[in-house]
Amino acid sequence: MTLKMTAAIILMTCSTTAYAQEGQPATQQTPPVTPTQSATVVALDPVGFAREAAAANAFEILSSEVAFRRSQSPDVKQFAQTMIDDHRRAQQELQDSAKADNVNLSEDLSMEQQQTLLALEQAEESQFDSAYLSVQVKAHDQAIQLLGSYSESGPAGALKTYATAHYPTVRTHMVRAQSLTST
Repeated sequence: MTLKMTAAIILMTCSTTAYAQEGQPATQQTPPVTPTQSATVVALDPVGFAREAAAANAFEILSSEVAFRRSQSPDVKQFAQTMIDDHRRAQQELQDSAKADNVNLSEDLSMEQQQTLLALEQAEESQFDSAYLSVQVKAHDQAIQLLGSYSESGPAGALKTYATAHYPTVRTHMVRAQSLTST
């Protein structure tokens, strides 16, 4: 894969947040989740949150399955297996939380997530780990924003409890992905 392809993967994942936010009903504006994030996060209703969180978990599972299959690095494979295990567990907990809050859950990926998966499948072996880890950092940053926003301003209920409980784990995942990019 060329540098252009790697850049295209990163740009695709960067555009996912903006695209997803445009399609969501804005109930209120909230301050950024962390001081390093300059964009304002749009608070979602329970249905919007559940849809975004389910797609994020599904994307993590699918992209990490690709990484587990394609990576040549034992560290990246171990990270990918952790993502698969943790996000499958998170997806089940999300399903339980959505059911408790009477929200139907859909795990449909966005078009950008689908394109990113395709790009990872087609990435050259020599560039794969770098592309996968870049995608992971961006996806986890988006998940941190989603969970943080909902845990701060979402309505009380099982989904808010889910967001609050999973926020630290997703932050840990992002830190680990970032550390793997520097090795």
